[in-house]
Amino acid sequence: MTADALPTAQTSAAAIPQKAVSQGWLWTFGLAWLGFWLLVMLPGQFMLVRLASALDPAEKIGVGSFLIAEMAIVIVVSVPVIGWLCDRSSPRFGRRRTWALAGFVTATVPFALVGLQPSWQPAAALLAIVAVGQSAALVSLSAMIADQVPPAQRGRASAAVGVPQVIALAGGMIIVTELVTDLGWSWAVIAVLALLAPLPFLLCHREPAAHARPAADARAAAATDPAASAAARPGIRSIARTYHDLGWAGISRVLVNAGNLVGTTYLLYFLSDSLGLANPESALTALILVYLVASGLGSWAGGALSDRLRSRRFFVAASAGLQVAAALTLALVPTWTASIAAAVLLGVGYGVFLSVDQALLTDVLPDETTRARDLGIVNSAQHLPIAALMGWLVLSVAGYTELYIIAAVVMALGGIAVYRIRSVR
Repeated sequence: MTADALPTAQTSAAAIPQKAVSQGWLWTFGLAWLGFWLLVMLPGQFMLVRLASALDPAEKIGVGSFLIAEMAIVIVVSVPVIGWLCDRSSPRFGRRRTWALAGFVTATVPFALVGLQPSWQPAAALLAIVAVGQSAALVSLSAMIADQVPPAQRGRASAAVGVPQVIALAGGMIIVTELVTDLGWSWAVIAVLALLAPLPFLLCHREPAAHARPAADARAAAATDPAASAAARPGIRSIARTYHDLGWAGISRVLVNAGNLVGTTYLLYFLSDSLGLANPESALTALILVYLVASGLGSWAGGALSDRLRSRRFFVAASAGLQVAAALTLALVPTWTASIAAAVLLGVGYGVFLSVDQALLTDVLPDETTRARDLGIVNSAQHLPIAALMGWLVLSVAGYTELYIIAAVVMALGGIAVYRIRSVR
């Protein structure tokens, strides 16, 4: 039996969209993700650190760390809950569109007010609400790929998720550092752009009606029929088989993301402490630009090629391999020239991973009635602070060479884990 003929979880338990989505759908879908990434990437990379410095200069490190950790914890907790609610709602506007629009409004309104706060405590309260809105937008937009995009287009749809992340970070940094430098106005401007970006997609593209929920029907029958009740209760082995591929896809995603975050989070310290550069901040900016351009190209090419070749696992494993090579380059050849080469490898690898991994994850969803919940659980695991814990533990007893070698091992394990998936190529 060929890999193409293997029965997938999706074909056995969930309806597969057959109608191709239009180019207009893909472009506006990417625009919606641009709005989401503006709310996520800029605070994590720059805006929260700048806010903490302005509100409490003496305790800026502690305040900034608290704000970042607070948002991560809220996302980890709220994403599975919102995913569960999204799967079970049936508003006339469309369950995914309704939750996405509500999420963007919930996130952008308090986001616009964060920069105006006199102290970090009210800012923290607003950012907790922002994180709830981010969670709603994340789970609903992610589920739309499984709901509406046929497998032959999922690589390109996933590229529409990955490429805007690069554009949001690069373009957003220019906005908040060069065009709108006032603290209060910078938060407000990003909030307005983030709210406007998804409107063409959410208002112009109707959502297909949700399919009937066989799981709910089975539970209703079980309530009146003891025999049906026994049959409807899945055993542990049955659940393990059903979620086998999704579990391994989630493990692969968590490991590759954790290793990549180690490579990017501690790069400034690597440039100053290991390479001893006179101006590490400028060097970091140059490397980030190289990384972002390479990531954008990798995301676009990876999504298109994985659709054309009908292959997912190979591209995820190859993307992990490129990032392993980048980490080993930083570990074994600690020079400025090698750092540029590592930025290219890391960027291309992560760009391919961004597009193809999302398509792979969508392909192995086991049940159409729980898509948002299942994606929410995987996305929550992705926000666990594994990279920060890894960096703290390793750098407490060793150096950057050991840190990047361990990061390479973690990403290699993520690339290997993808071959535990049996239902897709």
